[in-house]
Amino acid sequence: MKTSRSICAVVPLTLALCCVGALPAGAGQLPAPRGGVDCGGWEREYEDATIPAVGQTWTLDFGSNTPIGPGPFVATIAFASTTQATIKVTQGPGTTQGLTQDITYTSTRLRPCQYAVTWHEPKTGVFVTQVEDFAEHRAYDTIVDPAKGTMIHMTATFFRSR
Repeated sequence: MKTSRSICAVVPLTLALCCVGALPAGAGQLPAPRGGVDCGGWEREYEDATIPAVGQTWTLDFGSNTPIGPGPFVATIAFASTTQATIKVTQGPGTTQGLTQDITYTSTRLRPCQYAVTWHEPKTGVFVTQVEDFAEHRAYDTIVDPAKGTMIHMTATFFRSR
C-alpha cells in the first residue's frame, strides 16, 4: 500500500479514536450559583423533580412595561413544600399590586438547576408555565388566560430574597 493511502486511512481513524469520550464543543461545568442554591454535585438523571428552593422565597423582577401593563412588575414566590407555594405581587400594574395567591404547582427537572414549574392561579384564572433557572437567575414565563383567549411571554431576573 502506498504511503499516501495509508495516511488517508490511518489519520481519520486515529482522530476518531482520540476523540471518543471527549466533551462536545462548549460543554463544561455549570457556572457557580450567584446565591441561594448550590447546583454542584447534581447528577444528570432527571428523576429529581423537587425544586431546590423549598422553604425559601424567591423574587421575580419582570422589569417595566410588561405585557401585564405599564410600570414595574415584581412578584415573590414562597415555596412552602414540594407542591405548595404562595405568589405575591409586590409591585404591579393596575389591580395586580398586592395580589396574593396560594397555588399548587408541579415541577419537572430539565437539567441541573433548571426546572419547569406549572400552576393554575385560582384568583386570576390564568395558567402559568415558568422555567426557573437557579444557576443563571432567570425565569421564563408563559401565561395563558383562557377567559381572554391570550397567551403572553415574559422574562424575569430571579433571585433569592429569603
